[in-house]
Amino acid sequence: MDQEVVNFRAKLGKRIEQLRKKKGLEQTELAAIINGKDKQFINRYEKQGANPTAYILVQIAKALDVSVNELLDFSKLKTF
Repeated sequence: MDQEVVNFRAKLGKRIEQLRKKKGLEQTELAAIINGKDKQFINRYEKQGANPTAYILVQIAKALDVSVNELLDFSKLKTF
C-alpha cells in the first residue's frame, strides 16, 4: 500500500480518537451513536487504519459534533 495512504489512515485514526476522547466518549459509546455499530467498528478506524466511506466520515463527524473538515484537520493532532 502507498505510504501516503498508510499515513493518512493513521492520522485519521488518531484524529477520531482525539476528538472522541475530547467529547468524553468510549469507543463503544461512539459506535452506538453511529447506527448501533460495535466497539470493533471504531477500533478498526482508530487503531487498524481502516478506510471509512464518505458516509461513515459524515456520521463520525456528526456524532463528535464537528464538521468533516474539522475531522480531517490533522494539524490539530496533539502528537503524531
